Amino acid sequence: MRYLFAPFLLVSVLCRAEAGPFSLADPLQLDLGGSVHIQFQALIADDPVSVHDLLNRWQGPIHPKEGTNLAIDDARTDIGFSMQKGGYFGYTYRHQSFIRTNRDTALLAWQQLNDIDFMPGKRYDLQLAIDGFEADGLLYAKAFEPVETPYGSLHVGIGFELLRGRNMQEGSLEGSAVANSQTDYDFSAVADYRYSENYLYTLDVKKPEGYGFSSHLSLQWRSERYSLHLLCNDLVGEIRWRELPYSYVNVNSSNKSYDENGFIIYNPTVSGKEISIDHTQRLYRKWRTEGTFKVDSDMDITAGADWVQGYTFPYGGISYHFASGLQTAFSYESRFESLALKITYGGLYLSFRSDDMKHPSILGVNLSYRYRF
Repeated sequence: MRYLFAPFLLVSVLCRAEAGPFSLADPLQLDLGGSVHIQFQALIADDPVSVHDLLNRWQGPIHPKEGTNLAIDDARTDIGFSMQKGGYFGYTYRHQSFIRTNRDTALLAWQQLNDIDFMPGKRYDLQLAIDGFEADGLLYAKAFEPVETPYGSLHVGIGFELLRGRNMQEGSLEGSAVANSQTDYDFSAVADYRYSENYLYTLDVKKPEGYGFSSHLSLQWRSERYSLHLLCNDLVGEIRWRELPYSYVNVNSSNKSYDENGFIIYNPTVSGKEISIDHTQRLYRKWRTEGTFKVDSDMDITAGADWVQGYTFPYGGISYHFASGLQTAFSYESRFESLALKITYGGLYLSFRSDDMKHPSILGVNLSYRYRF
């Protein structure tokens, strides 16, 4: 693993129950009473290439994993206020996608985009699945009075969002390709694809309308030295799209063209069904479980995991509380082998996550400020 924050190992630790990599809304953190709250969270991660190369058409080295490769975009912004008794009210903006592919598909795309020689006779199994949306709307969150027991207190929070869908991507592609020479290949694949913009092939479409809702749940048990936390975003959530473009098509290389270097240009022949439909997109759940042990009055140890789309993202860390009120944190997430440095002071919270200084495959940012009145 490439340690990004080695100089900070002695001072950086995990300071809040938000150590996981994904961008989640926690009703127990939102509804703290008598305050204005602003928070921005963003995560971008990619197995085959670095984040820089991902945003630059894969123009750089490739390092795909064996088996499934993930590409994740997960961001949200929340701006609102909470009252002493009435809960939290605010605006939310969300942008998230979860892409799964295999090594062959990633390798073929990289060779195509960079004019890298193909291996004649090599067969590529093509697999790609995507699920994502962009939306904004209103968020209400409520933290209820804790239930006290002889063994600790149980805290319950709920959240509810009304959403306006802006964009969406949902579907899959499966097929195969065979390299004929170092510069040419044949391919054929079937796409089952719902979208607001077609990224698979050139097609102008009318932008759809979408409206929906989502719900969140936060449960936390706290004792003098221990706490356990279960958080779920989009426990039940959906966006209903009207006149959503839908393609069930075969894409193949029967009509070929070549660039100035003699490499095949991706310009597929398309046949099949292209229509507009009414479609309900089910929002995928994002789970977080976390346990914290209070070592002493200054130090905590935390371990947990995010669960998204059937994949686990374990993490762990340690936090230190200074007498001045400053809290510093360091945490490690094992799926992308990323480190996070976090600082809390008063109402300000900052965190930064990465796996490498020069060519990170994951970047995460969390910035929030709370003003109490």
